Amino acid sequence: MAEEIHYLTHILGKPVITQDGQVLGTVRDAIASQGGRLPTINALLMKGRTKEAWYSFSDIDITETGFTLRRPLDGITPYTPRTMDIRLQRDIMDKQIVDVHDYRVVRVNDVRIAEHQDRFVVIGADVSPRALFRRSGFGWLVEAVMNLFHRPLQSNLISWDDMEALQPDAERGGMIKLKVPHEKISRLHPADIADIVEQLSPQQRTEVIESLDIETAADTIQEMEKEEAASVMELMEEEKAADILEEMDPDDAADLLGDLSEARTEELLEHMEPEEAADIKELMSYGEETAGGLMTTEYLAIREKMSAQEGIDFLRSIAPKAEQIYYLYVVNDENHLVGVVSLRDLIVAQPTTPVEKFMVRNVRCVHTGEHADEVAHIFTRYNLLALPVVDDNGEMQGIITVDDMMERLLPAEKRRKLPQISLEDEENPHKDES
Repeated sequence: MAEEIHYLTHILGKPVITQDGQVLGTVRDAIASQGGRLPTINALLMKGRTKEAWYSFSDIDITETGFTLRRPLDGITPYTPRTMDIRLQRDIMDKQIVDVHDYRVVRVNDVRIAEHQDRFVVIGADVSPRALFRRSGFGWLVEAVMNLFHRPLQSNLISWDDMEALQPDAERGGMIKLKVPHEKISRLHPADIADIVEQLSPQQRTEVIESLDIETAADTIQEMEKEEAASVMELMEEEKAADILEEMDPDDAADLLGDLSEARTEELLEHMEPEEAADIKELMSYGEETAGGLMTTEYLAIREKMSAQEGIDFLRSIAPKAEQIYYLYVVNDENHLVGVVSLRDLIVAQPTTPVEKFMVRNVRCVHTGEHADEVAHIFTRYNLLALPVVDDNGEMQGIITVDDMMERLLPAEKRRKLPQISLEDEENPHKDES
């Protein structure tokens, strides 16, 4: 009766025997080919004292003690590995993989195999300590002891569909990819991707981020801790890094560049579009503990002489570029901040009514040089969602959003993944009640 095969360790080390009983060697690896949903084992690597060869699985019978060739040795053509073949021992065992369900990086301790329609297929990885004991050859003893204490060992299987390998391999000269590069990871929420990549080495983080589309990569970078995000941008190809910076919120991009070396910062700014680079350079010129250092230059402003309908038409034309609408700031022809309106006020106003007729004129704001502590006091005192920032001439420069303010106020361990608050019809709290 043939031995049951459930794991790669049930194959490795077993003898390969000819029809006349000669032992050729032992199995050192297995090749699986990706043809359907699950990879099929096509060949085994046999290594003897003087010979090493791959034999197709179709030329081998499974016996109680190992493997026997079905035909005379001189009638068998050795299997030739192909570029896309996966070597289970070399390419998967002991490699890091991403568990895309639990958003964690784990190490493969064994490869789970199952028989399906007269073939053996790879169905996943065992990342449990039980698999390590199995590989040591003393698994049966450890399991017997644990069973005596009524604490049986459990396997921790990760399905092939939920795996993505990330470990570099010297022989292949790059990262091992078991699927279309990072297709599973790219479909996760950016916050979950950030959780995963922060468990990886700097080179691995960069490889994952570079595999994402620009928007997802930018969102993921913004979710990462400062040190990890900076390490990615230091290693990333310049054009891709510049594209990601352009997609990021300007204040986040400025903060990130501030954590890079001066030479790297200049290099990336040169690859960016001049307008975006100028906005970021301006933000970087402010001190970190000032309103200018906290603000973003992305905000929505309409002219005081516009009618309500003109204001709505203007917003409709630029809204796709604005992720959030907190308040609508009103400026004059010199870009001086003169008022603020809510989106609801704009919509319910008569179409021909000028914005200056229903805007709130006394707007709470801060100057670019205002200390961050004073900014925080204003936010908490008046329960604001955003606060406009002006220069010494009263010209609008940007806004500070509540989530950016909270990142400064909260402890480091609680800053990640703050909810993005959006306001489109909230009563306007900027109005001065004094």
